[in-house]
Amino acid sequence: METPNVVRGFLARHVPIVDRLRHYRWDSWLTADLIAGVSVAALLIPESLGYAGVAGLPPEVGLYAAPLALLGYAIFGRSTILVVATSSSTAAISASVIAQLNADGGTGSAVGLAAALALFTGVILLAVGLVRLGWVANFMSKTVIEGFIIGLSISIIIGQLDGLLGIEVEGENSFERSLDVLSQIAQWDAATVIVGGVSLALLFGLERFVRKLPGALTVVVLAVLYIRVADPSSIAIVGEIPQGLPTFGMPDFPGSRIAGLITGGLAVALVGFSEGYGAASAFARRYGDRLDNDQEFIALGVSNIGAGLTSGMVVGGSLSKTAAGDAAKAKSQISNVMNAVLVVLTLLFLAPFFEDLPETTLAAIVIHALWHSANPRKLAPVRKVVRAEFWLAVLVLVAVLALDTLPAIALGVVISLLAVIYRVTFPATDELRRDPMTGAFVSAEFNEDSEQIEGLVVYRFDAPLIYANATTFGAAADALIDAAQPAAGILVVDCEEMFAIDHTGVEALAGLVEDMRERDVVVRLARVHRAVLERLDRGGVIASIGEDHVFRRIEDAVAAGA
Repeated sequence: METPNVVRGFLARHVPIVDRLRHYRWDSWLTADLIAGVSVAALLIPESLGYAGVAGLPPEVGLYAAPLALLGYAIFGRSTILVVATSSSTAAISASVIAQLNADGGTGSAVGLAAALALFTGVILLAVGLVRLGWVANFMSKTVIEGFIIGLSISIIIGQLDGLLGIEVEGENSFERSLDVLSQIAQWDAATVIVGGVSLALLFGLERFVRKLPGALTVVVLAVLYIRVADPSSIAIVGEIPQGLPTFGMPDFPGSRIAGLITGGLAVALVGFSEGYGAASAFARRYGDRLDNDQEFIALGVSNIGAGLTSGMVVGGSLSKTAAGDAAKAKSQISNVMNAVLVVLTLLFLAPFFEDLPETTLAAIVIHALWHSANPRKLAPVRKVVRAEFWLAVLVLVAVLALDTLPAIALGVVISLLAVIYRVTFPATDELRRDPMTGAFVSAEFNEDSEQIEGLVVYRFDAPLIYANATTFGAAADALIDAAQPAAGILVVDCEEMFAIDHTGVEALAGLVEDMRERDVVVRLARVHRAVLERLDRGGVIASIGEDHVFRRIEDAVAAGA
């Protein structure tokens, strides 16, 4: 009897679709999911063609990546409606990685490297999830990621201006490319600019006034019909798209590129997971999803492996497509299964239709998709709360525009880790004083009316006491005792935020007790966590202080008298 329960538990944890199907309301949800699948496909198909172009790949590669990516996440992912397909960030990073690895410069080798990059990225993501290292994603600051995505979106938009305007743009970074675009105003192709401008206007107009109509697909159909009727010679079109399904198997790539693929895969995995997890989190509460870092790594890993084995490119969670599914009232991942079916049907029967799609319209679709995520105003709330984090995000944003994608990612990781190290090394410390109205002990810095208790200092250390901040702990306590007027004979250490302590921390507290004793200052501890208390006891600190100098509340420590 136990074996089926073990299997059921394993499936529920690692293959969520099994539990979803058991509880699926076929009578009331299926129609809604089918409609949502069609709605999302109307956005996904044109965007996939466009993001393949962003990565410097033939348009069909974006479609090849979608079916198994969608099915992979539908089977293993925990988000109810997250759409996994080509995305702006993963496409841009792929372009950077492939450009560095593709020494020959051939399209064929680029396609093989793109599929290999998806495969390596998937293996990395899957491995991280299987060995339960999902917690490492928490060390990439969400604010820094936001700055990175904004900068990346702006960079991609600038990179689409050549297709939108019908010119060749050169430059080592986004600033140089922007200047090159402006310097070529006289060379902008009028017909291309008009079609691209109308496409953009229609996309924004339909989004604003006719939301029920699939904007991207509508613009694609109108643009293709215009090309076929007017047949303008100066407007570049997508060109031949192979009809049929991609071959399934290992991608063809040089063995000498494995090290670069691993490095690039790590970068793509970091950003792709962060963007996908952010998209899933944005809708988790509404759908009652309980996301798990490790399982999301597994799901995205399987999705990328599927994309790599079908000659596709790197995929990730897409916020815009997921929002489209939410707006279409999707009920479950069955909507994305429908989405995958529609992509397959497109490859089998509709691919020739997209061959007459103007590249300027494709550029307009990419620009429209990224317009909202490229808005620097999204950092305004951060600036109001923590200005230091705001400037770190701005630094990464500028780095994306001034440097390449991979150096900007490396900078973002380093900044995030340094921020964590700084906060742990220099945590907040505070003196607590009595509130005359409530009698509670509050921060003296933020409560000017709080009262100092004569001869006593209450010291709060807002962090676990470990080797990285042991020196800060003692120095802050000394400073409070030195500044006390009149001189204090009692130091009460509030340990409520000191939820952990290591050997160096125990030694630091023991050293503080001895230093205070030499200055005729008695140390008392208040609100000590049980685990911390046990370590202090084993380290001899409690014996040195005396058990009668450890209190459950600050008020008790203060009331104990001199």
